[in-house]
Amino acid sequence: MKKSLAVLSAIAVSAGLLAGCGGSGDKGNVNSPSPTGQETPDVDYKNMSAEINIYGPICRGTWEKEFLPLLQEEFPNYKFNLTSECSDKLEIEEAITSGIKFDMFIDVAAGQLREEFLPAELGMPMNDLMKKHGIDTFVFDEGYLDSVTIDGNVYLLPYSNSNFVMYYNKDLFDRFGVEYPWNGMTWDEAIELANKITRNEGGTSYIGLWMSTEHYLRVNQLSQGFVDPETNKATVNNENFRTIFTKLFYETTRNPVIQARAKEKFFQHADFNRDYVIAMYVYTTGWLKTHATSLPPNWGVVSVPTFEKGGPGVQTYAKYVGLASTTDDPDAAMQVIKYLIGEEYQTLKARQGDMTVLNNKQIQDQFFAEVDNFPVDRQELIEAVTFNKFAPSRPFHRLDEVVIEGAFAEDVIPEIVRGNMDVNTALQQAEEIANAALQAELERTQ
Repeated sequence: MKKSLAVLSAIAVSAGLLAGCGGSGDKGNVNSPSPTGQETPDVDYKNMSAEINIYGPICRGTWEKEFLPLLQEEFPNYKFNLTSECSDKLEIEEAITSGIKFDMFIDVAAGQLREEFLPAELGMPMNDLMKKHGIDTFVFDEGYLDSVTIDGNVYLLPYSNSNFVMYYNKDLFDRFGVEYPWNGMTWDEAIELANKITRNEGGTSYIGLWMSTEHYLRVNQLSQGFVDPETNKATVNNENFRTIFTKLFYETTRNPVIQARAKEKFFQHADFNRDYVIAMYVYTTGWLKTHATSLPPNWGVVSVPTFEKGGPGVQTYAKYVGLASTTDDPDAAMQVIKYLIGEEYQTLKARQGDMTVLNNKQIQDQFFAEVDNFPVDRQELIEAVTFNKFAPSRPFHRLDEVVIEGAFAEDVIPEIVRGNMDVNTALQQAEEIANAALQAELERTQ
């Protein structure tokens, strides 16, 4: 089972933190009061010595390029040791048996908390240490906290987010004389626009609208979960998924051109960003940083369509940091976390093209500010990324991916698109398939 990319969200940072790490010039002052009146400890954590052992999915090249230089500058007397699931090919179970006492995690998705860290007893509630170090919640944008807070305990804090947008290929719209999409579209309007594009011309099938289905489902706009945490049964045959499947997988695919192409070869990223036969594609903002190779030559971007005017966009899709239960130096590790979620770091990374998690318009407006010759107007980009409000976080379960990648993505969605199955039948079958798979997985892991 692939690891869930949906993100468990956490609680978070304070104005005292932001004052300490922001533009005041006094970033070493750890005694600044938090907005709750708590004083941070009278200890110069920044200049003390510490060794921080870190585990996470992050690849070593990314760590050494994007994280390590900044952390070494901020904490000159800290030694950082990364065990990379990506580069070291070390799964969490192997990391535990390696004998390393980890201090913190980085690059963690929300689903991994329940899938990996809590079952391995490596998760650590941070509430008391957050209070001690002047970290509060109100500086985060809405939507990041619920998924990483369990029984009132906060296990992870967000440091970056990949929102979802709708990319579009301007060349296809120009070729067929169709107006470009716009921010604030409903799904009905997007489907109507897509129908003007969809056609077979010269033996090539052009498709108006598609998305990365698994990614969308994880952050679906109706905040619908996949598995009941009490019964361990699938929660898929319901009105929320009936609405989602009807609008996004049934109504978008009634054109015989789409169904014929799906029977021949089902849709994938490359249809949009390599073969240029899909006009609009819903995916994460992760493509923006690699736009030269990830997007068509002449592209635009707008907000994800909503089910009704003014309705919510998708849920947050963040990456998180957190403390490991094995840490011998939680205070030092907490200072690293505090830096990563602070204004200074968030501003720097926003300017380089990483979406901030802070509810701070000044930082949001720095998005891609340091990237030269960006092919899309930055204000247009910022408006598209921030246009929708985040949907509330869905309920999470450690076996969500059994449903998302199995019963839904492999078994029933392709059959709806190909014209072989109606929505009601699809949801009934998905429920049966998912429950059988869930039972088998529960028996395997017990």
